[in-house]
Amino acid sequence: MKTTGTGRIVLWRGGSLWIGRAGEPTDFHSHHAIQITLPLSDGGVRFRRPNANWSVYRAAIIAAHRPHAFEARGEFVAMIFVEPESREGRALHQLCQGEPISSLAYEMLELELNALAASYNGVARDSELITHAHSVTAKLAAMSTVPVLPLDKRIEQALELLRERIADAVPLAEIADATCLSPDRFRHLFIEQTGMRFRPYVLWLRIEIALTAFASGRNLTEASHAGGFADSAHFSRTFKRMFGIAPSSFERE
Repeated sequence: MKTTGTGRIVLWRGGSLWIGRAGEPTDFHSHHAIQITLPLSDGGVRFRRPNANWSVYRAAIIAAHRPHAFEARGEFVAMIFVEPESREGRALHQLCQGEPISSLAYEMLELELNALAASYNGVARDSELITHAHSVTAKLAAMSTVPVLPLDKRIEQALELLRERIADAVPLAEIADATCLSPDRFRHLFIEQTGMRFRPYVLWLRIEIALTAFASGRNLTEASHAGGFADSAHFSRTFKRMFGIAPSSFERE
């Protein structure tokens, strides 16, 4: 299998950083997170939307749930994923301005990106890489000129319950009841606040747990079981649909 990337993946509540050398292009895919893609070497990155040609970007932000393919063969790249229901995610959503893929001003992030690249090259701890990634997202989020509305408290409570009970089968009706909403009202409000239906969101959380295990060095079978997948094949199919690559094609450092 051809390598689609070599580097490190670090995760935190509501986001992740993928940093290293890009390999083969991805397939078309879409995911729940807003994606910030930043070349740390001199070249650019390329994105392609369905039924469109490849376009080159010096830096880019990709809206959540928008299908795209990615290519930056041989480039040193950082990709930061931010969940749109997080506070920073809601601010970053404004930067997308309704567009699937938008350019970012690379120059305004140069100091933060130099620090991120230096930490990676110095084999820094995960916590240091996360700090630098947060510096990038905070700076971009501060550019939003539209007031960021807080997440509905009932959905906030529901997300906490989901994370606590993700290892079990979690019925929508049970979570709705815990938030004092009818199932129909909860279903509508959940989509309105997160941009995603309930069941696909549960699957996203399972991918996040499995990816955390995989990034920490566990093999595909162990990571799959950590995320509640039946086997590594199910995990790999879901992962490829969301990220455009097979997890086994990414070489961890």
